[in-house]
Amino acid sequence: MITSGKGGVGKSTSAANLALALGSLHKSVILVDADTGLRTLDIMLGLENRVVYDLCDVAEGVCRLKQALIADRDREEIKLIAAAQTRESGTITPAQMEKIVRQLKEMADFVLIDSPAGVGRGFRAAASAADEGIIVLTPDVVALRDAERVMGLLDQQGIERPMLLINRALPEHQMVTAPVSIDSIVSTLELRALGVIPEEPAMYRANSLGRPAVLSRTPAGLAYIRCARRLLGEDVPIAAMKRPSFFRRVFMGG
Repeated sequence: MITSGKGGVGKSTSAANLALALGSLHKSVILVDADTGLRTLDIMLGLENRVVYDLCDVAEGVCRLKQALIADRDREEIKLIAAAQTRESGTITPAQMEKIVRQLKEMADFVLIDSPAGVGRGFRAAASAADEGIIVLTPDVVALRDAERVMGLLDQQGIERPMLLINRALPEHQMVTAPVSIDSIVSTLELRALGVIPEEPAMYRANSLGRPAVLSRTPAGLAYIRCARRLLGEDVPIAAMKRPSFFRRVFMGG
């Protein structure tokens, strides 16, 4: 389960990039967009024109599970179940989500559930089906406080000690101006950091084009690949973020 306490921290971006990173390491992945009414993963993966059935259709028996699975255009090992765009958040019940994910776990190495932001019914349904959690947050006070709340709720759902994915982090030379340091986030929450993703404006422009950062091997994309390797049990250090060269800032948008 990939989740966050507040919106806008890059949760869905992280879900898409982690899926592609795991795929690049020869693992099969099914992405479940559980953000009913606000689906975005189909656009990020360039699959918006291929959505016929969605997660609600599966839950309500309108279609079979395999009919809702959309294979990535270039990578057969990556599949997506899109969220319903015209339904209310929380439409899927915990029992329905558990049944769907239980079947999906037999079909892929990883099932990544992109949970709705916040702690409403959609969050609880996603948490009920998950074995592990990844909390995405940015280095600011509000995101840190919300992450503490999410951590407590995950613990109530039986997901103990989720991992942290710190997104939109500044390079070393700017870190002194960050509202909350990376070290203070990790020490406050006392959780393992899955990774630190550098701030990269070009990454968000690429999302709208269906070209997530992993595909273009940007610094953020490479950071997601290191995260995927950690998920696979490799001992991969979190690389320090250096100031990009002048030419990279000019030609790569940061």
